[in-house]
This record gives sequence, C-alpha cells and structure tokens, in this order.
Amino acid sequence: MAQIIEMTGWRERKAAQVQSASALACPKCETECPAVSIQGDESTVYRCVGHGHRALTWRIDVNGDMLRGAVGRRYY
Repeated sequence: MAQIIEMTGWRERKAAQVQSASALACPKCETECPAVSIQGDESTVYRCVGHGHRALTWRIDVNGDMLRGAVGRRYY
C-alpha cells in the first residue's frame, strides 16, 4: 500500500523546525547567527552577512562537523 504524505501545514512545520534550531556564533566574527534552513540530511544551514568580512554560509551536520556552503560535502 502507498504511503500518504501529509502536505497540509508543511511550511509551518518547516518554519517551526528552523526557529527551534539554536543560533551559533560566526566562525569569523563571533556574531550570533540564527539558523537559515534545515536540509533533508538533517544538516542545519547558518549564514553571517559579514561584519568586517565577506558573507559566509556554513552547515553543521548531524555529527556536529562544520561544512562549507549550503550544499555539498565540503568540510572545513
């Protein structure tokens, strides 16, 4: 039997999931940055707009490793 995917309210659930993610300090300037999104592989994306440096996007995967960029497996 096929599994029915619940689509009603998915934006609200996704927004609540991102809001519940803890903020992290930027690795360059120590500015507190909130989570931007949570990927399908459960990695959390953060972005610092750049306070004295270029804009920086990074992810934290489920193991706690820091990854560079919003996609891909580029480790710092």
